[in-house]
Amino acid sequence: MQNLTGQVLASSPSLLDPNFKQTVILMIQDAGEGAIGLVLNRPSDKTVRNLWATIFQDFCETEQPIHLGGPVFGPLMILHTRRELADLEIMPGLYFATQKNYIEDIVNGNVQPYKLFLGHTGWGEGQLQNEINEGAWYSLPADLKVVFSEDPHLWQHVLHCAGRRMLSRVFRINNFPDDPTWN
Repeated sequence: MQNLTGQVLASSPSLLDPNFKQTVILMIQDAGEGAIGLVLNRPSDKTVRNLWATIFQDFCETEQPIHLGGPVFGPLMILHTRRELADLEIMPGLYFATQKNYIEDIVNGNVQPYKLFLGHTGWGEGQLQNEINEGAWYSLPADLKVVFSEDPHLWQHVLHCAGRRMLSRVFRINNFPDDPTWN
C-alpha cells in the first residue's frame, strides 16, 4: 500500500458526492490509522481580510480567498513555502502549519505563495485505499504549481495529467502528444 502524503488526488468523474465532486486534494498525511487532505480547488467567497477581521480583530491587506479544505471541521490550516514557519513538511519546498503564530507571521508578512484553509478531508483506516481501488480517485505526485493554482479548471487539468500518467504506465510510452491526432 502506497503512502499518499505529498500526492494529489483528482476525483473520478463518477464521484458524485457533493463534498468531493470535481475536487483536487493534496494529501497532508497518510498514516496507517487514516489520512488527511486539503481540497485545493474550492475557494470560498470570503477573503483572508474578512477572516482576519472576524477572528483576530485585526487588519490584514490581502484579498486572497479562504479555501474550503473539506467537510471535516478543524483549525485553520495553511500551505506555504517557508520551512521555519512549518509544523510539517509535505514534500520538498512545501510546508503545512496550524499554529496561530505561524499563520499570523505568514499572512502578516505577506509570505507568498500560501493558501489558507477552513476544514479538511479525512478518511479512516483503509477507507481511502478502498475508494482508490474502487476507482473514485486518481493520484499523482504534487507540484507547487498545482498546489498554489487558482485555475478554475484545475480538476480537469489534474485529471488529464493523471490519465496520461496511467496510460504511459500501461502502454509503457513516455511521450504522449497533447493531441492524439498527431499519431
